[in-house]
Amino acid sequence: MTRSLATPAVGKFVHELTLQQYSRGLLGAVNLARSEAILRNTTVSVCPSAQGDSGQLSCTDTYSQGWMVFVNADRDRDVDAGEDEVLRVGPALPYGYRIANRSGTAEASGLISYRSDGSARRNLTLQICPPDQQTQSLSVVLNIVGRARLERDWGVCEVDA
Repeated sequence: MTRSLATPAVGKFVHELTLQQYSRGLLGAVNLARSEAILRNTTVSVCPSAQGDSGQLSCTDTYSQGWMVFVNADRDRDVDAGEDEVLRVGPALPYGYRIANRSGTAEASGLISYRSDGSARRNLTLQICPPDQQTQSLSVVLNIVGRARLERDWGVCEVDA
């Protein structure tokens, strides 16, 4: 009987740890992009990328597949050989987790580009949604001047979106 009571609590604990790990990694990537853009006096971008799993140096569909931070002088979604430099790569989320917009209706996929003044010139939420409805989501929230922060339960995670 004790075992059946402990199982949901352990599952929620695992979901919480996973959310914290990935949200902090993504927040660190965004902060790295901002600081490197200022330091290098050029555009540095964060994009969804399966580079950690596939080895391909390109932006892919969604942040749930992983992410990449790279120097992006021409502000496109490609890592140009000899011109761009990959600074950091992040892994894909485990099965069942996803990174969505604040309303939870679409997977997050946009390119985040920081200019040399440290601004991203856009508001954006990257909400990390757990596979269960008992654990609150964690979001990386960017404001218009480029400052990023973590927020708990900032949006809505739709089931089977």
